[in-house]
Amino acid sequence: MENKSKGGPKTTEGKAISKYNAIKHGLLSKEVLVDGEDEKTLLELNQSVHDQFQPVGPIEKMLVDRVVSNLWRLRRAVFVETATMNWYRADINLFPIGQDDEQQERQNVKNMLSNESIETILRYETTIERSIFRALHELERIQAKRNGKDVSIPAVVDVNVDSSFRKNDQ
Repeated sequence: MENKSKGGPKTTEGKAISKYNAIKHGLLSKEVLVDGEDEKTLLELNQSVHDQFQPVGPIEKMLVDRVVSNLWRLRRAVFVETATMNWYRADINLFPIGQDDEQQERQNVKNMLSNESIETILRYETTIERSIFRALHELERIQAKRNGKDVSIPAVVDVNVDSSFRKNDQ
């Protein structure tokens, strides 16, 4: 008979350890602060953003916390992007392709920017930025309503870019 129990950690200690299994570069971490990052800088950012928005109530506080955590993640993403580009550039320079220095530099930049790792990091940055702006817009809406201003219902617009759009028009 086959054992159909779910795998994974069962103890509190095991769960605490396993939550870090997926962390490779910190971009997808559920924890805001990862090893090696400066807690003091994060706390200063947190205080600064809370001072700026002065949240009232659990919803506003949650939105401000989301802004803080995403600002921190965006900071991390930029660091990872820069480090990746520097490492990739260093690796390329180890294997010159027989061109003059200017051509070699252009090729290096082209290869570095078309690197799949960089593209992935840029997608993370875009996702993080969207999350920041969504939280800021909702916070702004809630605070305006709390302050007695007329607030419109949030509008959602789906944009679909289809490569076949108007292809058959003649």
